[in-house]
Amino acid sequence: MYDIVAKGGATFCVIIACSLLAMTIVIERWWFYRKVAREDQIYMPDLRQAIAAGSARPFGTGDGPLARLWMVMYGHYLAASEEVELAGETALDSESMRLEKYLYILATIATIAPLLGLLGTVLGMIKTFHVAAVSGAGNPQLLSEGIAEALYNTAAGLFVTIFCIVCHNHYRNWVERRLRILESRIKEFSSLLKAKGENNVATQGK
Repeated sequence: MYDIVAKGGATFCVIIACSLLAMTIVIERWWFYRKVAREDQIYMPDLRQAIAAGSARPFGTGDGPLARLWMVMYGHYLAASEEVELAGETALDSESMRLEKYLYILATIATIAPLLGLLGTVLGMIKTFHVAAVSGAGNPQLLSEGIAEALYNTAAGLFVTIFCIVCHNHYRNWVERRLRILESRIKEFSSLLKAKGENNVATQGK
């Protein structure tokens, strides 16, 4: 591995650094999105049961998107605000930023990685032609070093680009689907709070 990095040159090292950064982001986002998906599966049934039982705070101090949206909407409900659903939609903008966090870095790496690979290829070919001009074409060992640098950079740049594009598109699609789900949860929260308010009025009337 060290031999490959040495032959790839400085540009190859930059591409490797980009790949490590991309891998870190992919793993972090995977873990974060997994937690978000589990929150919906676990807490939505709990919330419905809590509302039915007359309670409205099953989340406690949860740190997931659903918990934060619910707390915002529930706070407006307690303040007798008529804009409960609007408050949830406003809070969703902040959640959207959290869900999309770091994805722009994947997109940036996917854009610059092939350019870095091309730069490394050009530098490798320049080295090859320089060696050929200085010592002639009779020394294949010296010529192969420049060619190896060019090919390593081309392959590495393409590999990192493909990896980042696939992961970015997958995560972007996941975020869009999750935002649609959260929008539907906001409407459900609004309906649950409205029903809770009507039940409270009916109970007080009795």
